[in-house]
Amino acid sequence: MKKTFIVYILFISALVTAQTPDPGISGPLAVASQSYDFGPEAFDPPSFPDAVEVTGNVHYPVDLSGGPYPVLLFLHGRHSSCYNPATSSTNISWPCTGSFVPIPSYEGYDYLAEHFASLGYIVISVSANSISSTDNFVSDYGMQARGELLQHHLDLWSEWNTTGGDPFGDTFVGKLDLSNIGTMGHSRGGEGVIFHALYNRSLGSPYGINAVITLAPVDFNRQILTGTPILNIAPYCDGDVSDLQGVHFYDDSRYAEVDDEAPKHGLLLLGGNHNFFNT
Repeated sequence: MKKTFIVYILFISALVTAQTPDPGISGPLAVASQSYDFGPEAFDPPSFPDAVEVTGNVHYPVDLSGGPYPVLLFLHGRHSSCYNPATSSTNISWPCTGSFVPIPSYEGYDYLAEHFASLGYIVISVSANSISSTDNFVSDYGMQARGELLQHHLDLWSEWNTTGGDPFGDTFVGKLDLSNIGTMGHSRGGEGVIFHALYNRSLGSPYGINAVITLAPVDFNRQILTGTPILNIAPYCDGDVSDLQGVHFYDDSRYAEVDDEAPKHGLLLLGGNHNFFNT
């Protein structure tokens, strides 16, 4: 299923670069990765009752001299937030306490990030465990907070792209094309990237969100994103979001604006389940 998913996620890259390589073949570029972590309660989303972590990783070409590179931004779904390595027990508390440590769900897309970095993308994956721990008690299920968290990460990357700073020094100065971004969200992260695109637009579009993938998403709030290319992927054997409600993102946006020429796609992935896009 991973290889099939790579074919479909190339939808993003086709829209943020001029040439589309064979999606089944990794590119020629050597890849490096780094993580960053500012702590479990480093950011206060305006719409959310709790402080959240600012944690993520980035995969990128080792040789950045060909930059600036287009950017891909990934957001995972809702799941247990902490686990005990000794007992394998999990919980959904935040921050993690005692013998429990954070579940690094944002690392579950490393296989995709490595692949696309080898093709000339800078790929950022964001942790949102803190939102998962509380989102059922918020009227929009934490979707606006997810959008605000993604925007905060992009604000950090804008600074690292402009002047540098900890923890990357000047490694990424001038290397990210923040006018050329594709986003992908999985499960509740799928609705989260819709909220993010709308939030970014409400701020005057400081970042160019040029394509959005919703992967096995929920659609609790029926927000409609127009003017931006969208692909919804509905796994045929989804046992979690079993009503495949994410097809709304395609259906609701198709005729919302008569002059909207942004392409919209809905894909039913036969044999696909809900969880295993994330390793």
